[in-house]
Amino acid sequence: MSIALDDSGAGKETVLERRGTFLRREKHEKISWKQQGRYVKCLYFGSQSDGNTTPDHSENDFLMSFNGVNIITVCEDWRAGMENYLMFHDDNTPPQQYLLQVIRRDTPEPATSLIHDALYW
Repeated sequence: MSIALDDSGAGKETVLERRGTFLRREKHEKISWKQQGRYVKCLYFGSQSDGNTTPDHSENDFLMSFNGVNIITVCEDWRAGMENYLMFHDDNTPPQQYLLQVIRRDTPEPATSLIHDALYW
């Protein structure tokens, strides 16, 4: 089995190398954002970062969490003085996705100023 895994590119050494690579990428992302004054957590996951991939059958997912952003599901979780986004679905939203409504920093009401034709603030 080990020989077959090595031949397919999923052997122990390759797995350890890929995991190390993605851990370093996470650290690099964190440092880059920190230099810009933003404190974030960065996570790579999926078959590539797990090291469990074979040619033509891999995925790589990336998640960033900004510490200064509050993502809420109900307005009661709103926090003053920080970025707040309310998660919601509509009839056109796929089940695994959410839309985000920008909520004002000074009051738990939706923002109404359009910026760049894509973001209300």
